[in-house]
Amino acid sequence: MNEKSTDPDQIEARIAGRLKARREALDLTLDQLAERAGVSRAMISRIERRESSPTAAVLGRLCAGLDITLSGLMAAVEEKTLVLLARDAQPRWRDPETGFERRAVTPAGTGSMVEIVEGRLPPGARIAYPLPADAYDQHILGQEGALTFESGDERFVIHAGDCLHCTLGQPHAFANETQADCRYLVIIARRRPS
Repeated sequence: MNEKSTDPDQIEARIAGRLKARREALDLTLDQLAERAGVSRAMISRIERRESSPTAAVLGRLCAGLDITLSGLMAAVEEKTLVLLARDAQPRWRDPETGFERRAVTPAGTGSMVEIVEGRLPPGARIAYPLPADAYDQHILGQEGALTFESGDERFVIHAGDCLHCTLGQPHAFANETQADCRYLVIIARRRPS
């Protein structure tokens, strides 16, 4: 694993990048953040462009306006750039009722808004999910067998190599209507950091 440099200029660049990314994830304009944080639009713009370094007080106000803690921001800035999560260390869970198996492929704690999950559904299994709290994008990539995906009135059969993109804002379900296991990847792209 390679860690990020502790060079102060690089840390300030990462702070500026994280602040801007968080503002954009919240769909805030510079003016909106200025009003929420009590920091001038011009100062926020200079910080994001790395033309000015924020003081601790300004950084604290910006974090409050972005609904994050200063310690959370700093933890995100100090994250590692390369994190390997070996297959044997990836968390697995099995649903005792349906036999569905879930493997969390992506390393936790990276600050990424992308999550990859591998699913395996045995024959005849169906899993229904309720309305999600926030809409999010996902890609479903078939690996083996045939997976049936239902969302509202729409229904798709995903075979090995097929990829379905959807923005989830309603209840949905995964089903295996065949006589063989099906395996698939779900790539979730959240619209804001969780």
